[in-house]
Amino acid sequence: MIHEFRNPMPVETELGYGMLIYVRDGGSFCNDVFAIVLDKDGVIRHMTTDQFKLVRNDTFNIRTND
Repeated sequence: MIHEFRNPMPVETELGYGMLIYVRDGGSFCNDVFAIVLDKDGVIRHMTTDQFKLVRNDTFNIRTND
């Protein structure tokens, strides 16, 4: 199953900043896979939850300390 986010969320990755656009269910025994569009070049990368962090999400009051 794929869930496309209505409002893309800003994230930080080892490759730079980007926007989280959709998530694909990995099934019972695999990690979910997230599609992230990188700000620097517009390339879409697929990552798991241990490869990025949310920069800001006001709905859940998530903000960085930077």
